[in-house]
Amino acid sequence: MRKQRTARLLAALTLAALAGACGDDDPAGPGRQPMPDFRLVDVNPFSATGGDLVSPRDYLGVVSAWYFGQAT
Repeated sequence: MRKQRTARLLAALTLAALAGACGDDDPAGPGRQPMPDFRLVDVNPFSATGGDLVSPRDYLGVVSAWYFGQAT
């Protein structure tokens, strides 16, 4: 019984996430401003773009995550 409830909840959450991502051609989302354009060097040596300048504009239409870390 608990497994069925968990499976139904997971299915409902998945459908809600998919429904929220459909039908919007605005990459910033409805009522949102796009991220300002900037370019930074990809310092990850294991990345396919390592050493290259990358920008959020390079990833329009796909999910991407940006992390700005600082080591001291």
